[in-house]
Amino acid sequence: MIIYTDGSCHGNPGKGGWACYCPETQFKSWGAELKTTNNRMELTAILKALQIPGVTTIITDSDYCLKGCTKWIKGWVKKDWKTASGTAVKNDDLWKNILELEPDRVEFRWVKAHASNEHNNYVDDLANKAIDTLGAPETKSALHARLEKELAVLDKRKAEIMAILSNT
Repeated sequence: MIIYTDGSCHGNPGKGGWACYCPETQFKSWGAELKTTNNRMELTAILKALQIPGVTTIITDSDYCLKGCTKWIKGWVKKDWKTASGTAVKNDDLWKNILELEPDRVEFRWVKAHASNEHNNYVDDLANKAIDTLGAPETKSALHARLEKELAVLDKRKAEIMAILSNT
């Protein structure tokens, strides 16, 4: 069974959506997160696709995901989740979950994004519609009020910690 995957982000980081679609069975799945990155959404789509019973091929428009699943992941494991340059692998939580699902058991293929592949365009549309389910962005006044409440909680906790420290 072939599964098309895609992730999208409005802002990077920003609101993000992911989607999976199987043309053969018409199965589709999608989801969204308020604050994420495009790469995390691409990876989440692949992670979800690997969990679909009967998947044999995953098609992605993300070169990062394709190379990560087919080439880089084994090297990252050998290097204790470090890149070739020695830095920590980004999104290692998702990569570790993908590894547990044995990505070697499926074939990965790449397609050009926003081109003539109708299934890739469809899954892109699903990922973007998933973002729309998150609703309107927070207004500046609502953000200001929320952050003031968070500061008040932090100030109270800071005072508690300072009292403890002064008594020790």
